[in-house]
Amino acid sequence: MDKYVINKDFRGEREVEATGYTTIGEFIDFYEVDGDGDTVVTLRIRASRVETIERITA
Repeated sequence: MDKYVINKDFRGEREVEATGYTTIGEFIDFYEVDGDGDTVVTLRIRASRVETIERITA
């Protein structure tokens, strides 16, 4: 699982652990794959609130 830093609203940041992320409509979903191979959304954030996303571990 990777760790990402999300810079939100041009003033704050948040770290999240996830397998990856994808944009769906106006949202960015961070997800992980569980032991059964199912995709589980761990965080959903409105794309307009995000300035940058950086992967800090691989």
